[in-house]
Amino acid sequence: MTDTKGGWRELLAGDHALALAVFTGGVALQAIEFFIGSTILPSVVADIGGLELFAWNATVFVVASIFASIFAALRPFGIGPRGAYVAAATGFALGSLICGIAPNMEIMLVGRTVQGFGAGLTAAMSYTMIRIVFPERLWGHAFALISGVWGIATLIGPAIGGIFAAFDAWRWAFLGIVPLAALLGVLAVRVIPKSSDERAPQGFPLFQILLLVGAVFAVSVASILTESAILPALLVGLAVLAVIALGVIDRHREPRLFPRGTFTISSGLSALYATMVLINVAIACDMFVPLFLQRLHGQSPLVAGYMIALVALGWSASSMVVSGWSASRARLALICGPALQFLSIAGLAIFMGQDNSSGTFAPLVPVGIALVLLGAGIGIAWPHISTRLLQAAPEGERDLTSASISMVQQFAGGFGAAFAGVVVNAAGLASGKGIPATINASNWLYGLFAIVPLVAVPIVWAMVRKEQARTEAQPAE
Repeated sequence: MTDTKGGWRELLAGDHALALAVFTGGVALQAIEFFIGSTILPSVVADIGGLELFAWNATVFVVASIFASIFAALRPFGIGPRGAYVAAATGFALGSLICGIAPNMEIMLVGRTVQGFGAGLTAAMSYTMIRIVFPERLWGHAFALISGVWGIATLIGPAIGGIFAAFDAWRWAFLGIVPLAALLGVLAVRVIPKSSDERAPQGFPLFQILLLVGAVFAVSVASILTESAILPALLVGLAVLAVIALGVIDRHREPRLFPRGTFTISSGLSALYATMVLINVAIACDMFVPLFLQRLHGQSPLVAGYMIALVALGWSASSMVVSGWSASRARLALICGPALQFLSIAGLAIFMGQDNSSGTFAPLVPVGIALVLLGAGIGIAWPHISTRLLQAAPEGERDLTSASISMVQQFAGGFGAAFAGVVVNAAGLASGKGIPATINASNWLYGLFAIVPLVAVPIVWAMVRKEQARTEAQPAE
C-alpha cells in the first residue's frame, strides 16, 4: 500500500499539494457549512421565521448531498471529472448565495437544497479524484487527510457559526462561502483532468435510484418525527427493505448503481461496503451526547460541545497515524477499528446513563475516553477500507466505486441518526419525565448501538484472514 517513495512529504509537495488543497477544501466547505448552518439556524428563524420548517434545513442538505453522490457515480451527459467539479463548486456557491439573501424559510430551503447538492458533489468528486490524481501509494494518506477534515469541521464549524450568530450576521455565514467556492472552481481547472480513464456508465439505473431515494426519504422523515416511535420504526423498516431490494436488483440488472460484487456475499467488495456502513451507522449515536451531558451531567452547552469534539479529535488523529500502515499493520487497523467502536459505545452505555446533575468531574472522565475511542475506531479503519475499495474495484468501474464511497458514507450516517432518534423516542426521551426517562433513553441507545460495530468485527476478521492467506500464498520475490 505504501513504499519508501510515499508518505506525507510526497503528498504535500508540488502539484500534489495543490490538488490536495482543492480536494480537502471542497470537503471542508461542505463539512464546515453543515455545522455552521446547524448553529445559526435559531438566528435565522428569529429573523425570517419558519420555525415549523426548522428541522428540514439539515434534512434537505443531507438528502441533496446523497443525490449528488449518485450524480457523481453516474456522471450523466458525458460530463468529465473537471466539469463535474466545476459544476459542484458553482452549485455550492449558488446555493450559498440563495441562503444568504433568503427573505423567508421557504427560499432558505431552496438554497440549502442547491447548496447540499453542490457540497455533496464536491465531496464525492474529491474521493473520485484521489484515484485519478494520486499514485496508489498515497491513497491511504489522502483518504486520511480528507476524512480528517470532517473532524476539524466539528471543532471549528459551530464556533464560526456562533460568532456570526453573536454579531447578528448570519447571512454572511452563507455569503462568505460564495467567493471560496468560486476559488475552488478556478483551482479545479488547474489540477483536475478534463476526462477520466474510464467511460461513464451507459444507461440509467432508475429502479435502484428510486429505491435509494425512497430509503433516504424514509429515514429523513423518521429522523424528525418525535411524537410516536411506531411510525419512525416503520419508516426505518421500509428503508431497510428498500436497500435489500436495491441490492437484489443491482446484482442482476444493468446498468448498476454500485460496482459488480457489491451485493455478492463472497466478494471482497461486499465485506468492505458492509464494514463501511456499520462503522458509519455506529458513530451516529454521538448525536445525543451533548443532550445527555447537559441533562444528566449538568454541563453547559459549551462544555458539552467541546466534549463531543473529542470524537473528532480521535477520528482525525488516528487517521493521520495509521494512514501509512501496510501489510499486517493495516490488517490490524481494520480489525481494531470496529472493536474500538464496540468498546467505546459499551463504555457510553455504562457511564453516560447516570444522574450526575451536580456536574461532578469524575464520571465525565470515562465518558471522555469513550468519545475519543469512538472517533479513533472509525479513524483507524477508514483510510484502509477506502483504499481497499479502490484497489478491489472491477475494471471499468473504478470511478463508480470511488464516487460511491461518499454516497454510502452519507446514507449510513443518515440512517444511523434516524435509528438513534427512533430508539430514544421509543425509550421515552420525549415523554417529559425528566432524569429517569433520559437515563433510560441513554441506556437503550448505547446498549443497542454497541451491537452495530460488534457485527462488523467477524466481517472484518474474515476479510483480513482471506487477505493474509492470499499474501502468504504469493511466491517470495
